Amino acid sequence: METRTLTGPDVLGRLGPRLDELHATTGAPITARRTWLAAWASCQPSYETVALCVEDGGSLEAAAILARRKTRWFSEIVALGAGLSDQIRLSARTPEGASALSLAIVSFLRELQGPWFLTVRHLPPHDPVAALVAAELPCAALEDGDASPTLRFDAGRSLRGYVSKNHHQQVRRMLNRMRGDGLEPRIEHLREREAIAAVLPRAVEICLKRDAGLRGESLLDLGYARDFFARVILEHAARGQVELTTLSLGGSLAAYVVCFLDGGAYRMWNCRLAPEWSRYGAGRVANHAALEHALADPHATEFDWMRGAEPYKLSLSNHVEHALDLRAWSSPALRSLLDSRRRIKRLVKSAASEHGWLQPILDVSRRMKFASRRGRRAVALALRRARG
Repeated sequence: METRTLTGPDVLGRLGPRLDELHATTGAPITARRTWLAAWASCQPSYETVALCVEDGGSLEAAAILARRKTRWFSEIVALGAGLSDQIRLSARTPEGASALSLAIVSFLRELQGPWFLTVRHLPPHDPVAALVAAELPCAALEDGDASPTLRFDAGRSLRGYVSKNHHQQVRRMLNRMRGDGLEPRIEHLREREAIAAVLPRAVEICLKRDAGLRGESLLDLGYARDFFARVILEHAARGQVELTTLSLGGSLAAYVVCFLDGGAYRMWNCRLAPEWSRYGAGRVANHAALEHALADPHATEFDWMRGAEPYKLSLSNHVEHALDLRAWSSPALRSLLDSRRRIKRLVKSAASEHGWLQPILDVSRRMKFASRRGRRAVALALRRARG
């Protein structure tokens, strides 16, 4: 086996079908494959794409698709797709390929000039490449990552067999409330790119408004994230790999659910309800409709709620899997400097979950932080505009 390092904006194109075949053979999910990664790279021009490849003859046996960004003080290395993808892969066909890929990653890191840190999140549990990298580097850590609830289907195709009686009754009561108020609910399952594109601007508005009400800030406030949101959905829709479930009330979009169609899996990536329709439980009704429609698909095997253990996801799941996160630093001093804030944050969240009285304080602190961040962004934008 031979290893190669490829860099530049055309890396994914150069690997092309060979990378697609590797991902298909190793079962990489849609969020770790080439179309998704190319959408991320196009929206993140500050990062350089780096592919560490293990080849045997003409066959691509293993690959780590990374992104590198040089700051003033250190180099940041992440998985391509970081932050906006729910599952990442360090793909390898065989144990030998995994071992060769881990050595390629370690060699790449050791050859970097100056301080660096590596973050690869949302890997599958017990990922062999991550385990080998962590064992080889003197300053590295493997941690439990976010939970991903999933509803795995058996032979039964009636949603009633998978959800609680309480859920079923709540959805029925909400639908009756809508109809009683003269709001005949209209549910659609869109798969055509043009139809999805027509709805997306309103979906973005709903996402921003809902997130602002819940958390004080939305990831879509960031320009690159908003660009990625539209690009990744539309590019996969053009390939027949998206289903957008919409619930309209009174002619207005009240809630939506974005699912990526990944073989037999429906992967729910984003769902929101318009705050003005919250009294009608629009979000619950839309999720119910998306799940029911997936069950009607004879080829569907699971409804993956993806990253985040929110109560509504857990109540509609029968399996939960925790991801694996790999972190590494060029020195213990850099780890102490960069990782202390994250560890303190985790301790605070853990304390708040154990002591309920701390949660309101944490919520207020979070809102103040988001308000301050929005203010700084507004000032920076105003200064840029003033400078022409």
